[in-house]
Amino acid sequence: MKPTTDAQTLIDLEFDKILEWCAGFALSDRTKQKILNTSPLSDFDQLQESLSQLQDLKRIKDAERGFPSLEFEELDQELRLLKIKNAVVPLSGILKIHQASFLVNSIIEFFEEHAEQTYVDLEKVLANTYKTMDIIVPIEKVIDPAGQIKDSASTELKSIRDSIRSTQRQIKRNFDKELRKLSKTNLLSDTKETVINNRRVFSIKSSYKKQFPGLVLGSSKTGNVAHIEPEVNMALNVELDHLFIDEEKEIYKILRDLTKEMAAHDWLIRAYNKVLHDLDLIHAKHRLSIAMKAVKPNLIKERVIDVKGALHPLLNAKNNKENKPTYGQDVCLNQQQRILVISGPNAGGKSITLKTLGLFQVMVQSGLFIPAKEDNRFGLFRQIYSEIGDNQSIENELSTYSYRLKRMKKFLALADPDTLLLLDEFGTGSDPELGGALAESFFESLYRKKIFGILTTHYSNIKSRAVQLPEAVNGCMLFNAKNLSPKFEFKIGQPGSSFTFEVAEINGVPKELLNKAKKKLDQEKLKLNDLLSDLQKKTNKLDQEIRINHEQSTSYSEKSTHIDQSKEKLRLKFEKVNQTIQTQEKQLAAGKKMLEFIEAYKNTKGKKTNDELTLQVMQFLKAQKTKNDVKKKTSKPSRQLSKKQIANYQQERIAIGSKVKIIATRQIAIVEAMKGKNTTLSIGNTRIKVALDKLIWVS
Repeated sequence: MKPTTDAQTLIDLEFDKILEWCAGFALSDRTKQKILNTSPLSDFDQLQESLSQLQDLKRIKDAERGFPSLEFEELDQELRLLKIKNAVVPLSGILKIHQASFLVNSIIEFFEEHAEQTYVDLEKVLANTYKTMDIIVPIEKVIDPAGQIKDSASTELKSIRDSIRSTQRQIKRNFDKELRKLSKTNLLSDTKETVINNRRVFSIKSSYKKQFPGLVLGSSKTGNVAHIEPEVNMALNVELDHLFIDEEKEIYKILRDLTKEMAAHDWLIRAYNKVLHDLDLIHAKHRLSIAMKAVKPNLIKERVIDVKGALHPLLNAKNNKENKPTYGQDVCLNQQQRILVISGPNAGGKSITLKTLGLFQVMVQSGLFIPAKEDNRFGLFRQIYSEIGDNQSIENELSTYSYRLKRMKKFLALADPDTLLLLDEFGTGSDPELGGALAESFFESLYRKKIFGILTTHYSNIKSRAVQLPEAVNGCMLFNAKNLSPKFEFKIGQPGSSFTFEVAEINGVPKELLNKAKKKLDQEKLKLNDLLSDLQKKTNKLDQEIRINHEQSTSYSEKSTHIDQSKEKLRLKFEKVNQTIQTQEKQLAAGKKMLEFIEAYKNTKGKKTNDELTLQVMQFLKAQKTKNDVKKKTSKPSRQLSKKQIANYQQERIAIGSKVKIIATRQIAIVEAMKGKNTTLSIGNTRIKVALDKLIWVS
């Protein structure tokens, strides 16, 4: 079902320019026209399938899987002829049918070869077709690879062409013979010969033309040269012309028979034609998404607009050409905050933010990708209306304000919970006091209609009313209070100041004049404006401090990680040195004992004493061996315990939010993020990155 989105809304949102951009990527005129006639849909399943088909093609192209090149010509004329009895599709049309059949077969084969991949939605384009040679074989039987009718297409054609070639050879022999004769005379001009009406003729000097037998077929511009067909070839050329006519008649018969054979497959050829146009449309959308660096919108059945890093595609393209930055905006509308009031200074980006969100919604409901981050969600609306810019009606003698009132009356009559309204400079065009009061009444009425809406305004009473209504929310375009320049950044949750006097001051308006103006203002409004200005300045300062704090926290985290790593290295080094010292002390003690045995051996006399000493040495060596064996036995279970311990680390259970212990430092931390084999941990206010295999799962 198509939503009620009027033409003015699509023009306001510049959707027509997006469609023209997309149509420029299409191959066929029919696809171009279909794109230009695109209007938003609200059928969830249809849009989901359309977006999934585009995503499937993107996956194929990104993986460089060799999808067949989509080159084809439209078959509308050929399909009309197939419906007419005894009609004949010309050779060029037969070649187009062959091309389409061959291409669709190649596409079907592509999906068969990549059956392990899941391109379910894109394959639905081929649902009413199948791979067959029933069209290709009959065509290739009579047409060669160069696109010409084969001699073997029929016995009669072969005979005719044999006669043509024989006659052409005889004509050439006769002409060459006459040329050799004439070359010895003074009859020929400098050019000697030329071709007229597909016949070789001699270029004879006009003064000698009566001396040469033949048919004069023309002369030069000056009249000095006559072009004469030699008499010897006149009858042969007439015969050749008749043979060519016979050839054309036979080719006509062959194409007529081939057309009848193609007509038997009329429905399949129509299906091929539709497949190629459908793929042309998907390819055009894909090329547009590449040009915009766009991603797939995620559809949900609830009414939500949740997008991050939203870039207006036309503004972004323009800024890229001029090497200017474009600022992405983060906006979220849902049932809890369904009306967004955007305020802030002039030229700060309010209208662009509103138009970006409105354009995104229309693009999503037209099956197009959007230039934003992949983390997005979009619901669907049955009605989308806008009121943007200065739309005066000269024909009906309507002022801007009158025109807007008529539009607002229409919105109030049609608005319901399935409506998205986009209102720029809401309430302007009349006396500020009266217009503001009327705008507030409109605002409340629209709110009661349960609509979703995005509006921009400078009216303080609209900003205040948005604070009071539970399902409305303020948002503002940030302003650099130091250099009084817009930051083009959107922040939800607070109203913005128009910075009227600040902008006027930086543009050279005298302070005396500004002070006089301030005295004429209602003091309450002036206080509110000062309050909003001060609030935004403090917000800017707070944002800066948060950014600095985050940078410092990151720096401290990196330093802490470096210190922990250094401590671990020192601990391991100390243990290694300590083990070396202990080993050396044991070896020294054993060496001293052996020296005592040697000295005692030198000082002993008699076999009995020596035998006792030998026994003591043997006992000592045996005791040392026993100690080493015990050490090996005790160390082996220790290694087994280490493996068991590793198995018990349960690292496969570690996920975002898990409590873990760092093996090296024994510190307890919380997992904040995971990417591959690496994790980001939180220890108090410190964040560090640690490899997954360095952690123990705790809970």
